[in-house]
Amino acid sequence: YSMRKKIQQVLSSGIVVSSVKVGGIAWDLGIRAGDLLVATSATMGDKMWPKSTLEGVRSAITSRKVMSKTMQVQFQRINEIMEDQVCTSELVQEFEMSLTRPMGIHIEDTQDGYVRISGFTDDAPDRVINKLKVGDRIIAVDSSLGNKMWPVSNVEGVVSAVTTRLPGQPVQIRFERLVEQGADLNKIQSLSSNERKNVDRMARYELTNGLVSSSSAAAAASSSASKLTTEVNAENQNVELLSRCRSVLKRYIDVHDKKVERSIEVLALVADRVLESLAESSSSLDANTLSLIMNAYILSDKPSKALRAFEAATGLKADGSPGVPETKAVGRMSDKDGIVPSLVGVNMCTATDVIRAHAHLSDGFGARRVLAAMEGTSLTIGGIQSHPWGVNLKADTKCYNVVLSAIANSNDIEAAQDLFEKMPAKKDLVSFNTMIGAYARAGMRQEAYAQFKMMKNSGVKPDKVTITALIKAVLTDDDFDSARQLLKDMKKAGIGADVVTYNTVIQALCAKSKWFEAKELVAEMETNGISPNSKTYGLLMNGLLKLNKPGPCLTLFESACADQRTAGLMENAHLYTTAITAAASLGDSERAFELLSRMNFSGVKPNLKTLTALMGACISDDKHSYALDVYKKINSPDGYAQTLAIRAHCGLGEFGVALGMIQNNELLSGNQIMRSYNYIIGSALNKRDFSSALRALDDLLKRGFIPSKETLQIMVKTLGLFETKQSVSNKSDESDKSAFIFLINVLDSCSKRKLQISGQFYAGLLLEGARIGGLERKIASIITSAKTDFSRENVHFEDISDNSEMIRSVSWSELLLEYNHLKDQLEIIKLPPIRVQITDREVRRQVLSAERAVSYLRRVGRRSKSQV
Repeated sequence: YSMRKKIQQVLSSGIVVSSVKVGGIAWDLGIRAGDLLVATSATMGDKMWPKSTLEGVRSAITSRKVMSKTMQVQFQRINEIMEDQVCTSELVQEFEMSLTRPMGIHIEDTQDGYVRISGFTDDAPDRVINKLKVGDRIIAVDSSLGNKMWPVSNVEGVVSAVTTRLPGQPVQIRFERLVEQGADLNKIQSLSSNERKNVDRMARYELTNGLVSSSSAAAAASSSASKLTTEVNAENQNVELLSRCRSVLKRYIDVHDKKVERSIEVLALVADRVLESLAESSSSLDANTLSLIMNAYILSDKPSKALRAFEAATGLKADGSPGVPETKAVGRMSDKDGIVPSLVGVNMCTATDVIRAHAHLSDGFGARRVLAAMEGTSLTIGGIQSHPWGVNLKADTKCYNVVLSAIANSNDIEAAQDLFEKMPAKKDLVSFNTMIGAYARAGMRQEAYAQFKMMKNSGVKPDKVTITALIKAVLTDDDFDSARQLLKDMKKAGIGADVVTYNTVIQALCAKSKWFEAKELVAEMETNGISPNSKTYGLLMNGLLKLNKPGPCLTLFESACADQRTAGLMENAHLYTTAITAAASLGDSERAFELLSRMNFSGVKPNLKTLTALMGACISDDKHSYALDVYKKINSPDGYAQTLAIRAHCGLGEFGVALGMIQNNELLSGNQIMRSYNYIIGSALNKRDFSSALRALDDLLKRGFIPSKETLQIMVKTLGLFETKQSVSNKSDESDKSAFIFLINVLDSCSKRKLQISGQFYAGLLLEGARIGGLERKIASIITSAKTDFSRENVHFEDISDNSEMIRSVSWSELLLEYNHLKDQLEIIKLPPIRVQITDREVRRQVLSAERAVSYLRRVGRRSKSQV
């Protein structure tokens, strides 16, 4: 074994430190990337337990935390393990080459775990024969996506890495040559250096170079042939290129799994590379190739790219409008012209694919214009006129169904009805199902049943999609009895219900908090031989959260994870996110982080909702700094994530930072902005930071927002204005005085903008003045004389603007601060009117009680009068 092989063996049997944060505790202790973790402390005592798996380390940490606050971890450095191998290790030289198929080499497995070159084929390129030798080892092959080199240790791995990439795509291979004693190292170094010089040049070759390599070689060999022969060869090249591109696309489409995120990304990337390759060769696309490219994009949830591909290949606007599209597909080589637009790529399949793309975008106008364009008619749809394509295509039933689906997805029921009635093609099951589904989503139960009746009269037999749509229609009226009856009718009619049908009813039951009925329906579903899927569990878990039962929600999740029959279903980002949300509701951030670790370990990638749920768990557990750490890991935070970050800053007392996040923030909606202001005010008041709370209120008002009823309720609740205290106290607490000053400032802010205050806030302010007593009680008494009850009808203020006796306008906060100076001028100063909104009897009772608490003082003349 070589040194490298020994290291590989060590690494494969232990836990390797992948990275260490510079300046952290581990770094300061001397731990470095590449070190091996070999043992951890036992659950109890000072013994060290050896560790060989990451799961074992996690388990040890979890159990140790319960019994002790400290833990020992033993590391070992690779050079310490391998130092006894240095003297006997073999000397090797690594180099890389970029090869295309066929490579011209024979390879075999060796007993010591290598892949070696055993010979060359008869047609091996000279470059391969001159640069490689029998005995050279293949140690790594570049990945088909990205620039990483993946190690290989057997022939099967090499073959798989080479054959699963796009045809003709250059393969970068890393070789290793054993250097014998006395060998010329300079010669080998030269080999590696020369090859590196060719890497950049080879990297510039895209898919086209590989696809047409054999044809290009043939063309070069016959460069002296006639012009006619050259044109024939070029045409043959294009035909072969298109054929191989179709083969590649079909292979990737066949194995595409929309449930796997990576599969979606790969399919779109393949379509990108195919287009680039065709552009490099300045090809024109036939309809079959174009259709496969568009389908690849549509399956990858990239319908806009499908439309751009159509425009580049045909020169027609993909929305059916007149004009020349700006889209142009070009390769990466600057001296190429790109794909040559041609109407050869337009047929019924590609036109239908265009409409499918519009359906995915819910663009009913675009789909209808395309239909008009392909049929050669000029109509104004959505304010834009359609332009005939000049290909004389007659839309069939499938094409009309796709247009109908696009219109239905855009929720334009009238347009869908009009198209359905005017369809020249024969209506089939899909046509009727699309209309019934559209009516169901719009809550039009009677119309859905009328369409169903028409369907049966037309001789079209319903299927499970039809009945599922009818179930949706009846559930819009919360008619669960009819939904259950439809399920029974399906069984009698021999129409097999599926999990989608049952999930439709389960979702409606959970939405109405009928969780136990939903659970019974799941049992019925399993009795009928239909297994619940991940969505079923998601609906049940969300139903429990809606009932404020996070504990049972987590129990359901864990029990499903422990069951071998359903464990696979739980490896889902949505379900993990729901479980983390449940942990957040319990204020258990440790459980939330543990769920995230399991999620990563099972290969499920956390999404934005997962991370925001984790932030919520940290905030509910008062671990605000952790929440901000999670926030920093979100690449593109949305408005909700930013509101959670604002809450985290508030939890740390960083109200200025929180307020700054709201200002000039375009991602936050109006509701999110208002909620954030309320949270800042509530948090600041909770910490008795009255200046920050008042600053947030002023900023709210300056931005044109009006304090909501919730804003004032937060103030009342946080300050405890209605908590049981001594009704009158001669001892004035400084905190209570500061709270009273804050309430007076709020009163001034609302009065200045002629805003109403709630009766509860008004009563709370008076009670606070009564509790403190002294000057505050006097001010509260005066406030009662300025109140106007806006719950009464025909209330108006007396105009006192021309009263010459009024020498000065004074705010309530000024009166509080300068009372000794102003108390003799109360008859001639102008105080702001108080607009109070009293909504119900309970609030009115609170107001009267509060006014009585401060009414023993001599009442001063009213500055504002009301007439009823």
